[in-house]
Amino acid sequence: MATKSSTNYGGLILRGGIWHMRFTVKGQTVAESTHTSIRRDAERILAKRRAELVEQVVLAGKKPIRLYDAISKFLESREHLPSHQGCSIHIGYFKDIPNHFLDRVTDQELQDVLTNKRREGYAESTLKVSVSYFNAMLKYIGDMGYTVRKKMSPIKHESKRLRWLTKEEYQRLLDALDPQLGLDDKQKAQKQENIDLVQLLYQTGCRRSEITTMRWSQVDFDKGTVFVKRLKDSLDGTLYMTAVMRQVLTRRRALEKGEYVFSSKVASKNEGRWFRDAVKRAKLSLDHGKIVVHTLRHTRAVHLLQAGLNLVDLQKFLGHKEIESTMVYAHVIEDDVMKKAVLLTDGELGAVQLAAPVPAPKPLLRAV
Repeated sequence: MATKSSTNYGGLILRGGIWHMRFTVKGQTVAESTHTSIRRDAERILAKRRAELVEQVVLAGKKPIRLYDAISKFLESREHLPSHQGCSIHIGYFKDIPNHFLDRVTDQELQDVLTNKRREGYAESTLKVSVSYFNAMLKYIGDMGYTVRKKMSPIKHESKRLRWLTKEEYQRLLDALDPQLGLDDKQKAQKQENIDLVQLLYQTGCRRSEITTMRWSQVDFDKGTVFVKRLKDSLDGTLYMTAVMRQVLTRRRALEKGEYVFSSKVASKNEGRWFRDAVKRAKLSLDHGKIVVHTLRHTRAVHLLQAGLNLVDLQKFLGHKEIESTMVYAHVIEDDVMKKAVLLTDGELGAVQLAAPVPAPKPLLRAV
């Protein structure tokens, strides 16, 4: 007659000194660690988990689902929405968590995801959106009859004035990326690629991923246009090349024989150490906020406003779906007007009149 093994005790299996649960209720299998080496504690955890599953599956008619499956179902439900791509990026952050049953994902695991993203330089406003998508996923999956965990606490984020670079600061950043500072041909090539990326980000006002995933099929040298496929529920559009854009893209075309304008940066998820090092070498002040790659988008927007572009035209340039998104830059105009008003009042500007707004060189075309 077979005897019960000391390492396989009533649904508990001892592996590496830790007890693991293995049992099935109504076709739903649980295979989880108890995180304890003490058998009596493991037995209590097993009994509690079995009772929870019986209550969910047998009594309430619920069914467990693993985290990755829940994410997939949620994304499938949003495939028809313009925000699908942005949603996929934000909800994908949570795949850093092991593929537990959704109701077993811990608060600590979720907070670890947010902490790691903060270390990578992600803004609180971005993480706020990520949490919102995760909670929306919980509601959708719960409504489908699956067992879910409690919602994450929303991130309370007070918007601060955006960090942007003055023209002098931007030039210092470019100087810090000068390819001629490279010690050998390989390093010079890397620096050239980095400065090309920075210049395209500034000239287009695009987000980093919009440039690093840009294909050559989006660039039309004959017409002098670049089609921008926007993220984050923004509007796709076509930009006319500036002289700098054409120069950079021509150089990239001679170097890149593949599908992408920046083939080496397609898989990279953040700006990397090279950008942070360049900021340090340029001795840019961080007193008014952190300087990240996205700062270049803010910088371009502010410089266009200072040159006389109005907020409606800026909305089209940046691809914002709603004017409210563009209004975050309104304080720039307000600050400039107030400063000039003080100088005029004190007589420092004499009879000098404010410059007339400079119109956009060409209208921006919406993608058909």
